[in-house]
Amino acid sequence: MINDLRFKIFYLFIGLFVYLLIGSISAKAAPLSLSIDPSIIEIYALAPSTATSNLTIQNKSDSEVNLRIELRPFKPKFENGELEYLSQPSTEYAENLPIFKNLQILDNKTPIQSLILGPSQQKNLTLNVNIPQDTNISDYYFSIIFISQTTSSPTSNASLNQLGIATNVLLSVGAKDTPNAVLREFSTRAFFEKGPVSFTLKVENKGTHFIKPKGEILIKNMFGQNIAKLDILRVNILSDSARAIPSVSFMQDLRAIDESKIKADLDFRNPKILWKESFLLGFYTAKLTLSISDDSPIFTKSIHFFAFPFQGLILIVIIAIAVTIIRNRLKAYMKK
Repeated sequence: MINDLRFKIFYLFIGLFVYLLIGSISAKAAPLSLSIDPSIIEIYALAPSTATSNLTIQNKSDSEVNLRIELRPFKPKFENGELEYLSQPSTEYAENLPIFKNLQILDNKTPIQSLILGPSQQKNLTLNVNIPQDTNISDYYFSIIFISQTTSSPTSNASLNQLGIATNVLLSVGAKDTPNAVLREFSTRAFFEKGPVSFTLKVENKGTHFIKPKGEILIKNMFGQNIAKLDILRVNILSDSARAIPSVSFMQDLRAIDESKIKADLDFRNPKILWKESFLLGFYTAKLTLSISDDSPIFTKSIHFFAFPFQGLILIVIIAIAVTIIRNRLKAYMKK
């Protein structure tokens, strides 16, 4: 009787321990799930003026989150749209301070520096920027970061996914001038055995304000016929930086490619413009038409490449030889 009671107490203790352990693991595994819209805010303004933009943040988790709001200026790392947050002692950080002093995040017209979101709750906020007369004509780039109160301030973009969520603000102060941009590269390989064909397109922005080029690539075969049109994705290229521009469907096309050798050369950090045609034969011409803005000159450049399916040709030759041998043997057999 006493032994049965001991066993019952033992099993009860084990069950309680397992329950607490599972509950602890579940609590620790609960992710911080937030969404924000838009992910990029573009503002063009003249001084003096007041600029506003709406943004929406939503808590997609089943628990309440307490968020603080931070503003962090950043600059481009020159290549491929990568960003680098500025540290407070830096000169670039000081140049952004006047803008920060006149910037507010409003919730129902009330300035806030933190907010609490219940489970599945959504908040509509307003970014309000007061631009005084003496503001320097320039671009100001910064992130509005919503960070969990239990975490520390981020020091790089890589940590944002663990800490919270952010929207990037591109504030351009001053009249729009003629963009100063350079077509650094438009290229592809000279020879292909088969598709897909990848093109590299890089544009450098040497101007004062960020730009958003648009354009397309037309592909002609050796008979001069237009056989494909590739639309270029409109991406922001910040001042004093360069960026590789992909096609509109680059990520979708990349997921559809099965060959690991091709995928090894293509990733998010190395965006390309893809022509997914698999069978290629002959000479081809790819003509780029690129406009930096609605008022700027248009860049045009043509490149050429050649395609011939050697593997397919070898297979055809082998089949032809095999058919010839079989036919000759059949003729010899019939004569006998």
